Amino acid sequence: MIKYVDKLMKNFKKWYILLIFAAVIACLTFSLQYFSLLRQVESYSLDLRFKEFPLDGIADTSIVLVSIDNSSLKFAKENGVQWPWSRDFYAFVTNYLAKENAKAILYDIQFYEPDYDRANISSEESDLSFAEALSGYNKVVLGVQYGLDSLEVPPDIKRFSLPVKGRLKDYRANVVGAQFPIEPFRSQVSMLGGINIIPDDDGVIRRVPLFYQLNQLYLPQMSFSVYYNEKQFKHFSYNKHQILLDTQLIQLDQKDNYLINWYGKGGIEGVFRYIPFKSLIQTATALEYGGEPTLSAGFFKDKYVIIGATADGLMDLKTSPYTKMMPGMEIWATILSNLLNNHHIRYIPNIFLLIVLVLLSFLVMFSFTHFKGSYSNLFIMFILVATILGISWLWRFRIYFNLILPVIAILLSYLLIVFIAYLMEGKSKKEIRRIFTRYLHPDIIETLIKNPDLIEMGGEEIEATVMFSDIYNFTTYSEGKHPKELVKDLNEYFNYITNTILENNGLLDKYTGDGLMAIFGAPVPRKDHAYLACRSAILHKQFAEELNKQNTTTSGFFHINTRLGINSGLIVAGNIGSEKRMDYTAIGDPVNLSARLEGVNKIFKTKIIISDSTYALVKNDFVCRELDYLRVKGKKEPTRIFELIDFIDNQSKYTWISAYVEALNVYRMGDFSKAKRMFKTLSESDLKDTASATMAERCDYLLENPPKDWDGILTLNVK
Repeated sequence: MIKYVDKLMKNFKKWYILLIFAAVIACLTFSLQYFSLLRQVESYSLDLRFKEFPLDGIADTSIVLVSIDNSSLKFAKENGVQWPWSRDFYAFVTNYLAKENAKAILYDIQFYEPDYDRANISSEESDLSFAEALSGYNKVVLGVQYGLDSLEVPPDIKRFSLPVKGRLKDYRANVVGAQFPIEPFRSQVSMLGGINIIPDDDGVIRRVPLFYQLNQLYLPQMSFSVYYNEKQFKHFSYNKHQILLDTQLIQLDQKDNYLINWYGKGGIEGVFRYIPFKSLIQTATALEYGGEPTLSAGFFKDKYVIIGATADGLMDLKTSPYTKMMPGMEIWATILSNLLNNHHIRYIPNIFLLIVLVLLSFLVMFSFTHFKGSYSNLFIMFILVATILGISWLWRFRIYFNLILPVIAILLSYLLIVFIAYLMEGKSKKEIRRIFTRYLHPDIIETLIKNPDLIEMGGEEIEATVMFSDIYNFTTYSEGKHPKELVKDLNEYFNYITNTILENNGLLDKYTGDGLMAIFGAPVPRKDHAYLACRSAILHKQFAEELNKQNTTTSGFFHINTRLGINSGLIVAGNIGSEKRMDYTAIGDPVNLSARLEGVNKIFKTKIIISDSTYALVKNDFVCRELDYLRVKGKKEPTRIFELIDFIDNQSKYTWISAYVEALNVYRMGDFSKAKRMFKTLSESDLKDTASATMAERCDYLLENPPKDWDGILTLNVK
């Protein structure tokens, strides 16, 4: 199991791995929408969108709300009518509105029981009066209370059922019982409508069914009953949370409820016109018996009139996203306006929501794994803000897109990637310490731990300096030595040399028997990589010379003869190897040339040779002399090589270098005889310059074997 986890961690940054994780997070997040708490939070976000982007001024003006308010109750009482009003009172109003050619009358009043006897009229008479008014006007809707305990459904209810087709077995707005208007009202009306308003868990009204399923009958809600009967649709079908009326599509939520598209705060001073019931009575009375009408003639023509109570003690108060004091009848007004004007809220398909969740999760994890530091956090913040703004922008067009789920997906993705990064960071720190503890200065290791991106897995190009060191004639020395004594001598030498490399911020790449390879300027880039390499080499040489002085009187002493080659250039450094074994190292032509230069020391019997690229970087810091212009094995292009001699502070000790340079210039001009004499003078002086002796021998050879086309370049086959 651990092996698979490690493999996953190594490949985590790959896009397909991130995509898999994104898909898992998206599916998990998508499933959260069915939790009550998340639905409630999403509802709060929906309310906020309503408030921030209201639909001002577009509510249907043909809808009028007649309120039984305090003034109306007082007016009726003053005229000898006590609450509850007699049914003949409603008969009078119905007849008046019918004469006014109102489009429909919606009674948000219960007529579930017979009226009671009064002094001037019996219950039978008042109910009959109202029934006669209903029979003379077929545009009245009486309310039905659904969702009660199972009650016997009257046989005549079937004529109010909607001719719905489609996948009705999936329909979820089911009820088990209902309370209908009594006879004779039920038989005299052409429309019944449900007045159930079930709030969400927080008490806010946001959605209602458009029709209910009761005993295989599909009975309309109040507003929908008016709308459907007026339009006389030829086709009515349901299919997976959507209704099709001819060509008009109405989308529903997951529970088959209609999401109300609120227009504003509501109430008497809100989006719909409120008329006191007394004004209607006064106007009807004036027109019937003479007098001054309160409302103008024809005021209710082509109006949808909704009658309900708003008086203290009678008010059917509901809570909307805008207010806690909304009369219940305004809900029916809002829904009716939605239906009449096609102000429906549209839903984004779930498959699209899932795709968005996957995409957001992927972008968050990708940015975290591929962007550095604050750029990653800024991009993730941009994703979050852009998501919220994008969903808000869609809401301007009343396109509903779940807001909370994308936010959760972003947060979950971020938390997951942070957790994985934490695990990977711990593993990375261990890996860095494992790889570099013995090869780098502790300060550099800490830098790498804080900035692991400095180590490019698989290698990156970096400007650096490479140094190769080797002990020559070591094989001869080791022949007479016991292995334990040999190891002790080597450890003493390498201990100092390793510390010198590390103290100069170098990377001890590897030991090669009696030699080593070091890199300066990697894995942590440094501008002074060439200087540090050369400083380390000088200290290297000085230590060997001091150690040799101490051991000259000892029989069988360990006499160190070191050779170093140094070259600077663009190398490829990084973790190179297999999945089972991987180490940090460097490859490239500069590395190869450095190794070749270490071998060139054999020719000149020198200690340290640097390339022209290194020389260009350190010529002001160290005493150097140009040795030759040659082409080493494996290189097509020739290179100038220099001997690294000492720190620049000691330059005054090396005045003889100018004599060597003069002789070298004569040599390059092809005057081998004169050059030989000049080189021989240097080699035979107290200086005993070995490089001059080598060049004198070369002049002898060239005098005996004159070159045809002399260019001053010598090709050597030194490995």
